[in-house]
Amino acid sequence: MTIRVGAVSYLNALPLVQGLDRAPGIVLSCATPAVLAEEMAAGRLDLALLPIAALAEIPDLEIVPGLAIGTRGPSRSVLLVSRCPAPSIESLALDPESRTSNLLAELLLAEVWGRRVRRVRGSTDLVASLALADAAVRIGDKALFEPVPEGLHVFDLGELWTRETSLPFVFAAWIARPGLVDRALYLVLHNARREGRRALSRIAADYTWRGVPHPEIAQAYLAESIRNRLGADEIRAMELFFATAARLGLVERAPALRLALARFTTCHAVATARELTRGSR
Repeated sequence: MTIRVGAVSYLNALPLVQGLDRAPGIVLSCATPAVLAEEMAAGRLDLALLPIAALAEIPDLEIVPGLAIGTRGPSRSVLLVSRCPAPSIESLALDPESRTSNLLAELLLAEVWGRRVRRVRGSTDLVASLALADAAVRIGDKALFEPVPEGLHVFDLGELWTRETSLPFVFAAWIARPGLVDRALYLVLHNARREGRRALSRIAADYTWRGVPHPEIAQAYLAESIRNRLGADEIRAMELFFATAARLGLVERAPALRLALARFTTCHAVATARELTRGSR
């Protein structure tokens, strides 16, 4: 059986995919979060490190327990950049690579500052986006490695979410088609994360942005900002995120979070399942 697997094409995904390209039966491809969501919706992926906003768009998907790309505090790679103070923002340029962060920016603008903004499709170029709107969402490696020009207002959306909710935020998780995840695949994904944890310093040293290495930035980002945990607090955060987005009319309805639990029999998996189930009540 061949499993078509998609991963985010950013530095923050690398600790979760170590060795997956060598796993039997797995065909791994990488893309931006927005493209991964499109590929999953079109049926061209079976499993993906998917932006969680896709759960509100694609029915019946299952979340693999224990693994995610998230933060608890500053994310450093998910930013709202504005030409004016936040209470004056009237228009927002969405990052074309994003799903979840665009939704999070709209949610926080509404909840924190009472701003219901006009949305426009932005660019991966910050200056071009800010020519279209008062503020722009900026995610991924470009947000992490490219300095923001002086004179602009910068808000870290992960930090703002945690300040307002006291919860972590989950940007992406391993999400699969119903019935796909069995014990063997669960272990492959968790083993990849363990390999990634051991290789963190090498990943940071080897990674380049537009051909230039930034090992100090990459190491601090992976070790201090990015969390790969998906436990009870993360499930609560996802539920709150979707409930708030639905209340604000940003999504049609809050999706039920379906966890791929029933087929796991190892003690570790059962313990994880119990923790997640308690946290999702």
